[in-house]
Amino acid sequence: MSKSIIDRPIYTIVNYIYAFLTTNFYFLLANSLFIIVFFLADFTIQNILLYYVALLPFGPAIAALFGVMGKLVRDKVIQPTKDYWYYYRKNFKVAMKYWLIQATILLILIIDIYYAQLFTSFLAPLFFIFLIVNGFIMFYAFPILTKFEVKLKNLFFVSFYANFHYFKKTLLNLTTVAAFGVIFYVLPGVATLFITSVTCFFIMFNLQTTFGQMEQQLSYNDNQLARDNHEQIN
Repeated sequence: MSKSIIDRPIYTIVNYIYAFLTTNFYFLLANSLFIIVFFLADFTIQNILLYYVALLPFGPAIAALFGVMGKLVRDKVIQPTKDYWYYYRKNFKVAMKYWLIQATILLILIIDIYYAQLFTSFLAPLFFIFLIVNGFIMFYAFPILTKFEVKLKNLFFVSFYANFHYFKKTLLNLTTVAAFGVIFYVLPGVATLFITSVTCFFIMFNLQTTFGQMEQQLSYNDNQLARDNHEQIN
């Protein structure tokens, strides 16, 4: 019996390409303010506040992309338009709060690096290390906030802890970002059409086993808390 068209590999490949291109377009659309500023203003310390404001929509936009790519990893199929904007609305509040804090930290660190290079050059590498660590934390924070309901004050701790506890996954995610960074450097025009969505897809794919372990741990903690409360009541 011949396979139906939806069971053929070419159909699956086309669906994935469509999903990557469409959701990447919506991500760029959500960050249109930054794109406009990028082409109109040089990235200098004098324009740093302008870039700070322009990048504020990035948080909810990248959280939505991680959310919809997580669904694509799980279900193998998505409705790009419906699902992207669903996750955008669903995670908007927590993603914006988290990103506002992170963007402010990044702003402070960039300014610190700039002035450290001018006046106290020995401090510049220290601030740069803080900048890199902050980036590593975001590798976990955005996927986690789309997967679990976690309080904002705990999100930083869990993300920082995950970087070391799941160190192999951290290296795998770093390798993924680096690889797609090279692709973007070599083919910036073509890569712009899909690079962010594909990167988020592979990060979410890399973290599936990690999420399973986290879910088991959270379930264990909830059960333990319930037992403790029950014993106190009795």
